[in-house]
Amino acid sequence: MIYINTVQTNQPMKAIKTDRDFTFFKDYKPQRFEYPTNEKVEKAIKLYKMKIIIAGQLTGDLKRNNANLFSRSLLFLDFDDIRESEAAFLSKVKDKLKGINYCLYPTLKYKADNIRYRMVLELDRSVNAAEYEKLLFGICLELGINFTFDDSNKTWSQGQGAPVITQYSEHVSLIYHDQGEAIPTDSFLYKISNSKEYKKEIGRQNAFKKSDSSYNRSRGEQKYTGVLLRDLFNGATAGERNNWWREMTDKLLAVDTPLETIQLVMEILNFNEQIFPDPLPLDELEKIYLSRVNNHAKKGGKLF
Repeated sequence: MIYINTVQTNQPMKAIKTDRDFTFFKDYKPQRFEYPTNEKVEKAIKLYKMKIIIAGQLTGDLKRNNANLFSRSLLFLDFDDIRESEAAFLSKVKDKLKGINYCLYPTLKYKADNIRYRMVLELDRSVNAAEYEKLLFGICLELGINFTFDDSNKTWSQGQGAPVITQYSEHVSLIYHDQGEAIPTDSFLYKISNSKEYKKEIGRQNAFKKSDSSYNRSRGEQKYTGVLLRDLFNGATAGERNNWWREMTDKLLAVDTPLETIQLVMEILNFNEQIFPDPLPLDELEKIYLSRVNNHAKKGGKLF
């Protein structure tokens, strides 16, 4: 199943039933936008206008969050800041994936001097969150392309932008390769699990967890800073957003966080689709901020 909507919406994702999810891209008509001239314009397009896609199975109320996403049927990979020529990049993809079904299209920020593509790969079966992240790691190794990998791809319920065109990408055709086969998921996962690169990465992650300074080994408990950061990045469901922001603002004020920093944290987290698929309107966010600051001041708390 394909699910599509915009980021900033309180509505469920719209389900599009397909016999085969990969064919959704074959005849999809890209949205057209003017190339964003600054970050504010880019943010507005990505939040309110550009369609995002999830392929797989959403459950419950079809809202886009980690709890509702049961499985994924297509693998999405973003190539940002490609550090080789476009011709070399496309040639390498064609060679490495000649036996695999894939779709490749430019993203919103594509320009001749800023090559950015999004790739969609067909899987022969649906996968869970752990399998999906492992497959992303394996594909990067398999392609061997010199690029910056967008870690947001690893977020389980991350919606990926549908095909778009701007004045700088209108000459670039969507590449739809459907003459191979879907990725043999089980055999590929086995190959990744036994690769020295993956074992090294797992070792690195385990070492990082052991050295995490937010964990108090002597007491077996997280320190306050670790708990606060964890709670901030856990986010909240749509019905709990206001109360959650009141609580988080109070906590930030309690540890003498500068007011400018609190405002910045609120804006960044509130409009980070990985944390809040349904962010609060700016006016509501501002009211919460002002009410908690005033309450803190009335109780004799210092404002920094």
